[in-house]
Amino acid sequence: MGKVMLLIGAIFLAIGLVFGTIGSWAYFDDRKLADSGVHTDGTVIAMLGGGSSSVTYTPRIEFHDTAGVRHEFNGAVGSRPPIYATGDTVAVIYDPDAPDDAMIGDAFDRYFLPMMFGGMGLLFTLIGGGMLVAYWRRRRSNQNLLTSGISIRARFMECYRDTRIRINARHPYRVVAQATHPATGKLQSFTSEPIWIDLSDRLAGRDVRVMLDPAKPKRHYMDLAEYIGASEMA
Repeated sequence: MGKVMLLIGAIFLAIGLVFGTIGSWAYFDDRKLADSGVHTDGTVIAMLGGGSSSVTYTPRIEFHDTAGVRHEFNGAVGSRPPIYATGDTVAVIYDPDAPDDAMIGDAFDRYFLPMMFGGMGLLFTLIGGGMLVAYWRRRRSNQNLLTSGISIRARFMECYRDTRIRINARHPYRVVAQATHPATGKLQSFTSEPIWIDLSDRLAGRDVRVMLDPAKPKRHYMDLAEYIGASEMA
């Protein structure tokens, strides 16, 4: 599961950064136009969409620039039900050097896209970053157990499919072994990390190496390196 978590975490993080970049670009582009553009009023002349093939209504706006030239543009955000009606007066901001570069000046139209992409970017970044942090923590924990844990031999019990995990229509396997825990004196079961191979035949009647944390009896790592390669780890 470690490599899969690493891959999914990296994908989510990349998507989050892309969405965040789009949201930031939309926000700063809006601020640039709002600060340097001309503020005027426009009129809703039509509501586009809303038919059987569309789920939203987008306003079509007309306005006149300082030279009296008429311009039209579509609002950046659609909605259902529509938030405007034909004939409504709306605030308009346009670039005096390129009047066709215009936007509706209310908060909904100005900040919806930056907030949507920014929010999605933050969500994906948190999920992806969290998965990467969890992966590296688990990897470091396993490495620490391999180097400083207590090594015991546990009797192989079974290798089963973990149907709780499904990756590309496949379920990985887990190895279960039992041994008396040296810290508690009790018989305990130990479970491996997910793997992509059934080791039932290889491990039948054998013992496997398990590394224990002396301070936390339930914390362990099953070392299967002598039976499988790195490519067979999930």
